[in-house]
Amino acid sequence: MPHPAQHAGYPVLMQLAGRRCVVIGAGAVGRRKVDGLLAAGARVVVVAPDGATRLPSGVEVHCRPYGDADLDGAFLVFAATDCLQTNQAVAAAARRRGVPVNIADDPAASDFFLPAVLRQGRVCVAVSTDGASPAMARLLRDDLAAHFDPSWAFFVEIAGALRRRQLTTTAVGTYNQPVLHALLEQGVLRLIAAGDAAGIDRLLTTLAGGCTLATLDLSLPKGLP
Repeated sequence: MPHPAQHAGYPVLMQLAGRRCVVIGAGAVGRRKVDGLLAAGARVVVVAPDGATRLPSGVEVHCRPYGDADLDGAFLVFAATDCLQTNQAVAAAARRRGVPVNIADDPAASDFFLPAVLRQGRVCVAVSTDGASPAMARLLRDDLAAHFDPSWAFFVEIAGALRRRQLTTTAVGTYNQPVLHALLEQGVLRLIAAGDAAGIDRLLTTLAGGCTLATLDLSLPKGLP
């Protein structure tokens, strides 16, 4: 249970595409933040005296010490240096601007912290210990990964297509959790893994109002048998 003086973190997924996210520091921690931000489509700015040669392309890099003006216009800020005083100065400047800040190795003083993330296509599983033990969060994430093979990613596409069809069609149909449960119980993941489009169509026809992959405008991913 959380400490009585603490509150559980509020989990969200943020849309960062095109938004200016500033990382102060380009060590191992800072580079991990950069990688995650780039994957989310953020406009990443890094300020670090020696960070230019170790960062991927597409990052705006300023090879110099941090200054408060570096945070102007930021949507998120990451204080990821190995200097406590610098991180504290970054956090203070971010808060004066009303910008959420993550402080490396100090979740209690951060406005937000990052979970360990597992992704399969559109499936995103985030594991957090509310900052108590990021290493434990990663261990739990890795344990969960054994249960989420790539078949889940295509099943999400099927579920999304069924939902869109139900929202846009005037025909009587059903899209709800029992349908998804029934598809799972009847082995849809196994059929996806085997590349058995005909078997998937039989399930959809029976359980999902006569749909097929074709009527849902879907096709199995390449590389399956």
